[in-house]
Amino acid sequence: MTLDNALWLAIAAGVIAIVYGLVSVRWILSQPAGSARMQEIAAAIQAGARAYLNRQYTTIAFVGVILFFALGLALAGPLPAALRWARFSPAWPLYRYVHFGSCQCAHRAGGA
Repeated sequence: MTLDNALWLAIAAGVIAIVYGLVSVRWILSQPAGSARMQEIAAAIQAGARAYLNRQYTTIAFVGVILFFALGLALAGPLPAALRWARFSPAWPLYRYVHFGSCQCAHRAGGA
């Protein structure tokens, strides 16, 4: 299989998946909602799922912020005293790339 054929196959598979999803959604939404008791149970399930996901997102955000700062401090190279604040700046990744990126790679590879 050539790369061109693989690309068209992937695009076709994506289009088929989208069409299948749209047809499935349309069919599911056309089905009756069920009795009042079924709707009550569905509402309770949705409320529980919403509470669970809110808790998960809160936990993931908390861990993500901690990891962001821990990795930022762990990966930080030596900085001049005047630029130590830069570790907490949104521009820190750009600063690291510009000032340490190519220099550290060349140095680690044995270059100048």
